[in-house]
Amino acid sequence: MNHSKLAIRTLGVLGAAALMVTGVAVTPAAAQTFVPCTTDALATAITNANTSGGTLALAPGCIYDLTTPLPDIQNTITIKGHGATITRDPAAPAFRILTVDSTGNLDLREAIIANGDATGDFGGGIRNDGILTVSRSLIRNNHADFSGGIGGNTGSTTNVDHSLITDNSALHNGGGLGNDGTMTIDRSTVVNNNALELGGGVANDGTLNVTRTAVVDNSASGPTGAGGGVANFGAGATTLTQSKVVSNNATNAPGGVYNNGGTVTLNFTAVLANNPTNCFGSPTPVPGCVA
Repeated sequence: MNHSKLAIRTLGVLGAAALMVTGVAVTPAAAQTFVPCTTDALATAITNANTSGGTLALAPGCIYDLTTPLPDIQNTITIKGHGATITRDPAAPAFRILTVDSTGNLDLREAIIANGDATGDFGGGIRNDGILTVSRSLIRNNHADFSGGIGGNTGSTTNVDHSLITDNSALHNGGGLGNDGTMTIDRSTVVNNNALELGGGVANDGTLNVTRTAVVDNSASGPTGAGGGVANFGAGATTLTQSKVVSNNATNAPGGVYNNGGTVTLNFTAVLANNPTNCFGSPTPVPGCVA
């Protein structure tokens, strides 16, 4: 499968064509700060916005190729991506792309977050310890020990909508996304992510609400891997509504939805064609899931 074409096609379906625009309506200068297409300019803009908050407008279509980490988000900041990519240079040392501190509130729109590497840590693309909203964005090719693409830490609030989470990986749990706080995923696609242990697509031990979202073709591929699509454990509470968990794979049953100790609620949600089973084999049963 050509995932570059999939990313473009899926974002188009989700109404994110604005990712590739070259002309952007300009709001009053006082309302936002334009960030030129250099990594130094982006780092400086975040540092300045951490003082009193603000809106950063990235250069449309720019590739911000990072060789050092960006400052943490410590205030209320909106980043309007306008189709820009924020990526770690492959030759750079390992670091994640964005970190939202406990005092931070980041609204990220129409951006691509790529190639973050939080080896030995949590949240390869974005780590959230505060409040995070990701909309009409692409989170791809990020890696961490836990929560390869986006990780919501204990006490955090994470909202993902109209976005594509793809080709991320985790050494342990949560290839695409991992949640220890409160997370909502709405009208999004979680595809082709991998974890070696639990939750190739999404791993949760907090409160997770998934609505109108496709979790497809993810995997939990290590020797103890289970829950290729979704894994819920500990005291976690996962609710899937009007969604589908389809064609996910795991080394051990179940391949679709794994539950161990928490609660999983399926509302008008299809769990189908997962390998080796959909939900059968979970230590805690998943009501309403067949096979």
